[in-house]
Amino acid sequence: MNIVSRASLIIYLKNMKYVRQLKKHGHVIYVNPRRHYVIMYVDESQADRIVTQLMKLKYISHIQGSPYKNLKKVYEKEKHELS
Repeated sequence: MNIVSRASLIIYLKNMKYVRQLKKHGHVIYVNPRRHYVIMYVDESQADRIVTQLMKLKYISHIQGSPYKNLKKVYEKEKHELS
């Protein structure tokens, strides 16, 4: 069993009725109807191809990649915590 690395995309829509059509491009995990965005996972190896396909669609305003991979995950102790 292989674990496939995935990339998280935040997709802003012009109209929320197109959420069902996004499901064929990846795994939709969260939908926010008030702010008109969808969080979706796609295979990391195919992320660039999928983003270019999605940007051609007329109902998508813009796409962001999730900043999670760029966040610092290991923190060092502060000077006052060492004692």
